[in-house]
Amino acid sequence: MSQQTVRERFDSHDFRLWFALMLLLSDMSSAFAQGGPPMLTDDPGTPGAGTWELNVAYREERTSQERLRSVPYFDINYGLGEQIQLKYETRWLLSDAADGGGTQSGLDNSLFGVKWRFLDQDSNGVDMSVYPQVELENFTGSVSRGIAEPGPNLFLPFEIGRDFGKVKLAGELGYQYLHAQDNEWVVGVLGAVQVSENLEFMAEVRNTSDKLLDGGDVIGNVGLRQVLSPKLKLVASVGTGLNNRTDATTFTTYIGVQIVLGKK
Repeated sequence: MSQQTVRERFDSHDFRLWFALMLLLSDMSSAFAQGGPPMLTDDPGTPGAGTWELNVAYREERTSQERLRSVPYFDINYGLGEQIQLKYETRWLLSDAADGGGTQSGLDNSLFGVKWRFLDQDSNGVDMSVYPQVELENFTGSVSRGIAEPGPNLFLPFEIGRDFGKVKLAGELGYQYLHAQDNEWVVGVLGAVQVSENLEFMAEVRNTSDKLLDGGDVIGNVGLRQVLSPKLKLVASVGTGLNNRTDATTFTTYIGVQIVLGKK
């Protein structure tokens, strides 16, 4: 590839979206951010010692070539102490090709992760974590039928967050090693606004690309968490692609419940 300038390598439309989001986050006067379901971007937070966090949801992702529906989508987390989170994730996946070839369904791969928050804001001025995750085939025939992606796949992200009074900003930077596709950089920026004691709104921009912040798939996503009881929340989000690539995301949504068990 020939040498390219920064302007050529980074689409100006993508740059304006990132810049606008950073201005929005820096101007929040009563906001906080918490990553994870229903959002795509994670943060350094963990459930807490002995706490289970169970997310059960419907998720849908569309491109111009395919529609993927997850019914149900399971995301199970456990707090091993205050600074470590264990994760297991899988889903029953329905795949619809855009050419009308019918629907295929099957169990998706299993994802295992361990998050370690190695810095805390109280003692170090900032929260930071690493969150390695490995995706393994379940050997149910889903890969051979084109429903699940060949594995193993590895995701190595780093999360950072900081409180500024009632404002908290969170970001995630990671690299994906993919078995059957080109490896990818993943970058996400997340913010949220608490509009009442029981309701929060969230917004994020997330970029996945072969080269760091070099076009790729850019998604804008908004979501909410509504407390239904001390142990139960409604979680939902909806998003769209922000560029015009033919293979990029055109629509994404997540709606489900978050169950918290064991927290005192």
